[in-house]
Amino acid sequence: MAEVNLEDAKIKYKGEWLSIEDLTGEIKQKMEAGDMKITNLAAALEKLKTTLENAHELEIKIVLPREDYEKLKALGGGDDRACVRKAIMAFIEGGGQAESAPTAAPESKEKKKSIIQCAKCKTPLEIPSDERPIEIECSYCGTSRILKSEDEGEPRHMDHFLG
Repeated sequence: MAEVNLEDAKIKYKGEWLSIEDLTGEIKQKMEAGDMKITNLAAALEKLKTTLENAHELEIKIVLPREDYEKLKALGGGDDRACVRKAIMAFIEGGGQAESAPTAAPESKEKKKSIIQCAKCKTPLEIPSDERPIEIECSYCGTSRILKSEDEGEPRHMDHFLG
């Protein structure tokens, strides 16, 4: 498969980077000379045109801390555009999942979500923080309760019958 340089709008053909104009010029020269062996040139021209038609240019500004910028440059060979393109392609080829890097924060520092069920309607409720006491309210049935530190995470519905 031929290599295409999207930024310069060129395709590598027989070890040389050629633009659409270069390819069409070579095809014309061959035809004028009576040489009709232009299949490979035409295929390269078609490949380049199709690739360019299906490309989308991103115009963005990215601000990185110097340390992250240096890491990006080291991974991509120094050219900013090439570095960012490689990072985006790695992300896309990885199924859109960011790969965990050795510099990533440990999971223990991440805020752990607590989810409990409403005692009345059993709707899952997310507890927004670890601080206690905290008032929680079911967005479905409206039942509310103050969750205290000694509670095991299961709020009890206050409207119960004594027997």
